[in-house]
Amino acid sequence: MDSRSRYITSPEDAEHFAAARMREMGFPDARVTRRGADGGIDVVARRAVAQVKWMHSKVGRPDLQRLYGARGTEHSIAMLFFAELISPSPYTPHAVEYANEHEIGLFAYTTDGTLFPQNRHARDFAAGIDRVRAARAAKQARLKAAHTLVWAALLICSICGLLVSALVDMSAIRLWIVFTVLSLLGLALARIYRPMVD
Repeated sequence: MDSRSRYITSPEDAEHFAAARMREMGFPDARVTRRGADGGIDVVARRAVAQVKWMHSKVGRPDLQRLYGARGTEHSIAMLFFAELISPSPYTPHAVEYANEHEIGLFAYTTDGTLFPQNRHARDFAAGIDRVRAARAAKQARLKAAHTLVWAALLICSICGLLVSALVDMSAIRLWIVFTVLSLLGLALARIYRPMVD
């Protein structure tokens, strides 16, 4: 489900929304856990866990303590908490204090799929969205440059091969055949690569 294409109208929508945002933050394997088997975790990834609240009263310190406990002993795993924005802040001051102490990213979201970081750790996670998008754009640019380079090299080699084969004395027929075949192969490969450049 693309959570931006529809309103969040159920706990399942909220969990899928959180998983999608976590994937954008740099946790590409984030997925919603099975119903009833989450043990206090609604979204799990190899390097992160998250709890998601929908239509919930203010999130207090005990909610965050449950997430902290559910994470287990692997302290390198990031923790995120998503709560629907039903008041100026969906988190109590004690919850924010606990989250800051234990590096839990606190997020508030609206039913239209807008996400609001609520503490410094959440802002750091949200910055990951921009880093991931920038990394993807850089990778696409590198691929395009590589395809352009390969295409140009194939085209130049093919043209050179055709010129050489045209200038070779017909008595060297084997050499002429080799250059012609290689040139035609290069032109064919250049044609295959060309659509990838556009």
